[in-house]
Amino acid sequence: MLSSRRDFWIKLTAAALVGAVIVAFMPLDRMAKAQNDFVHWYVGGLLFGTPDIHLQAPNHAKQAELLGSTLDHSYFIRPTFYGFFLKPLTWLPYLTSYYLYQAYSLAALLFFLWVFGKRWPDIWVYAALSIPAISHMINGQDVTSLLLFCTLSLLLSRRQRDFAAGLVFALCAIKFHLFIFVPLAIVAHRRWRLFAGAAVGEIILFLIGLAGGGWLVFLSLIALLRHPENHPYPELMPNLRGMVYALNGGPNTPLLVAIYLLVGTTAAYLVWNARTYEKSFGYALMAGLVINFHAYIQDPMLLLLCCALLFDGEETLVFRSVMQLLLFPVVYLLLLWQPPFSGLYGLLIIAAFAVALRDQLQAAPTALRGFRTLIPCAASLPSSFLPASLSPNPNPQRPFLSSQVANSTSKPTKQLG
Repeated sequence: MLSSRRDFWIKLTAAALVGAVIVAFMPLDRMAKAQNDFVHWYVGGLLFGTPDIHLQAPNHAKQAELLGSTLDHSYFIRPTFYGFFLKPLTWLPYLTSYYLYQAYSLAALLFFLWVFGKRWPDIWVYAALSIPAISHMINGQDVTSLLLFCTLSLLLSRRQRDFAAGLVFALCAIKFHLFIFVPLAIVAHRRWRLFAGAAVGEIILFLIGLAGGGWLVFLSLIALLRHPENHPYPELMPNLRGMVYALNGGPNTPLLVAIYLLVGTTAAYLVWNARTYEKSFGYALMAGLVINFHAYIQDPMLLLLCCALLFDGEETLVFRSVMQLLLFPVVYLLLLWQPPFSGLYGLLIIAAFAVALRDQLQAAPTALRGFRTLIPCAASLPSSFLPASLSPNPNPQRPFLSSQVANSTSKPTKQLG
């Protein structure tokens, strides 16, 4: 026990030193002056309730007031309702608000690590050297809010407070494109109250956004999202689109669609057949991180959550190794370098899904054979020991139908995670 604790602290210290070296090469001056993505959130709060919230010229005008200059490709492109929750930031001066926001962001990250570090202590080690986590703080991004919402939702679901869990999960709509597979996880495990809570939450958020400027605001957001300039440097994106750009030297829509279908089908199978809701959630989030149009260096920070959920003691060494490799700095140094090396991230994600699929297919026949052996054994037990579906036929004059046997050997009911 003492040796294990000592080894953990040695690894954490080494990881922190690596992280410190990475931080030293980051644009710390820009971070200190809040010349980063935080200006989006502040401007979004300022312009919420006006028709200008998603318009380019008003966004740049506010940036010029706050920073003395404007940032390239920089507008409020989050859903309109988000501006409502960002409004309190604007009640304080810009820099004061920024430092408070960064403190909140760090606190959210530490809370997430504390919750999942109980089951997987090494999450602290990987977080300490995580380039996505460091980039998140440098850029003043909001992925830690997603980690906070997911953590709270999962904690509530563990306590069977599913409706509240769904309400909290609905807040992940600030970056909805990363969570497109999660509804499948909810349905696969029949968490209907969680689904209802999420649906109610989304309706409330939609109405808040509608109150912030009406339908014209929604149309202006759609128009803003359709501008290619708001999705720059696709070859450096940590998703499958970025992989295709990097390895192909440019866009290739047929190839990208084929890869989407292949990875999406694999992910859907894993999500549907995972033993617990949390494991399904992990696969769903992992899929959403790569099957999307828009992602950047801070978004793979969510892989920490994927690993915490998928490393449940049942994973194979190969799967764990591939996933851990995705957490090391070298993958992101190559991602930020140049094509074709930036395509390694996408290839590793595909490899992780392939290994997970292989493991699931190998485990499924064994589990099914084990379940089938329960049927003949059940006939020799007193009926009081058995559930109704496995009890011997209570009416000896009516033969046991073959269809009933077939039904009793179907796929076991999923456990709730």
